[in-house]
Amino acid sequence: MKKILRIFVWFGVGLSGGWAAEADLAGLWKNTAVGISQSSIIVSQEGAFLHVAGYGVWAGAGPGVWHGKGTVEGSRVKLPLTYTKLPKPGFDAKVDLDLEISADAKTLTGTWKNSLGRKGPVKFVKVPAESAPKVSNPAEVPTAEGPTTEGEKKEDASAP
Repeated sequence: MKKILRIFVWFGVGLSGGWAAEADLAGLWKNTAVGISQSSIIVSQEGAFLHVAGYGVWAGAGPGVWHGKGTVEGSRVKLPLTYTKLPKPGFDAKVDLDLEISADAKTLTGTWKNSLGRKGPVKFVKVPAESAPKVSNPAEVPTAEGPTTEGEKKEDASAP
C-alpha cells in the first residue's frame, strides 16, 4: 500500500513540474505591490523562455522602465531585469525576480532582490484579454495580418 502511495506522490510531483513548464504566461500582467502604481509587465513566451518589458510609477519617485529575459524552471520563473529608466537616483538598475506560478497560471508570486541586498515581495496577476474590437467600417480592420478574403488569398498564392 505504501508503495502505491509513493507512486502516486511521485506521479503528482512530476505533473506539477510539467504543468508549469507548459503554462501560458504570455500576455499582460499587473503588479499588485503596494507603493507602485501602473506597474505592469508584458510577457512574450517561447517555450520555457520569457522576454518581458515593464513600466511602473513608484511612490515618492517617478516612472521606471525595465526589460529582461528569464526562464520557466518547473513551477518557478527566474527573471533578471535591467532598468533602462530609473524611478529615482540611486535606484539599483539590476533586479532579480524569483516567482512561483499558480496552479491556474494566473498569478506569479515571489520576491524581488537587487544587488544592494534589498528584497521584498512581489505579486503579478494576469490581466484577462479584452474581447476583439467591433468595427463598423471594413477599412478600420488591420490589414497587416494576412489575407482576409478569397481574392486576397488567390493574389498571395500567385505572387512570386
